[in-house]
Amino acid sequence: MEWFTRYKEQLAYVYRTAEARIALFPEPLNTIGLVYADKFNPVKQESGKDYICSLLPYWVKNPSGISDSQCEALALANVYGMLYFFIQDDVMDSQPSSGWKEQLALGNLLMLEMFSVFRELFPSHSLFWSYYHRYVTTWAESVTNEQRDDYFIRNPIRTAGKAGPVKIACTGALLLTDRTELIGKLEHAIDIVLMTLQMADDYADWKEDLADGSYNGLLAMIAADRGTADTPLTEKDAENAIYIRGCMKKYVQLAADNHTKLLSLEAESAELEAFHDFILNHLNQTCGTIESRKQQLLQGGFSYFLFNSATQ
Repeated sequence: MEWFTRYKEQLAYVYRTAEARIALFPEPLNTIGLVYADKFNPVKQESGKDYICSLLPYWVKNPSGISDSQCEALALANVYGMLYFFIQDDVMDSQPSSGWKEQLALGNLLMLEMFSVFRELFPSHSLFWSYYHRYVTTWAESVTNEQRDDYFIRNPIRTAGKAGPVKIACTGALLLTDRTELIGKLEHAIDIVLMTLQMADDYADWKEDLADGSYNGLLAMIAADRGTADTPLTEKDAENAIYIRGCMKKYVQLAADNHTKLLSLEAESAELEAFHDFILNHLNQTCGTIESRKQQLLQGGFSYFLFNSATQ
């Protein structure tokens, strides 16, 4: 995990800077905000989703050629943006509650902090704001339509759209140094990584998503393979597909194909590629563990059959 440990000290400083600003929010939003920031701090809490949100400016520093101070500013803005969009996700995925008032208020303060950093880097006429508009519009479309349009089955790369605003740090870095010819390539590379990251999250969260009715790529694939879209998927159906019928092999192969596509892009970000390899290895290990346990259970059942046959 050198793609993380190499920047751990810088990332800790960025989070201290963000926390110092959040501490100045009005009560009780400062307290709530500090707890929320601590929850998603990858220096304290290991979480793949938060790695890319915080570390992307560092991963594209070499191809973009930005300075240390510009990199730090983009990382800080991305932290504020990450917390803002995570709050949006939490509110959309939860049942209505009195806590919504504080969450939404906190989200708007975090959004203001993000814009404050970006405005110091990019004037109002900068192309940066057009890209930001596009990424947020894609996010809004994705969180609204992914289930209706069955993104993972019809066009799986579109599942990256929910995390699309994270790309603004990369695009911003390239705009700062006039390396605009790399924007399209790195956008595609980041989308590939975000898709695979979403796949890893969907495996980890499939039971919760099934219970909540949230869209989940793994569950969508299982439902599509059953060919009975009109029949609701049950937890038993999903367990049979994952742990007995071996659907994870097909699922992980999609992630492996993504890695091949990522490397073929030659996006000039070895650390982005290393992070994707980290996610892929995690999925491969998960699949291997499932297959190993299945074989052990089959062997156990066969041994039980042999034992009973011999004693009869």
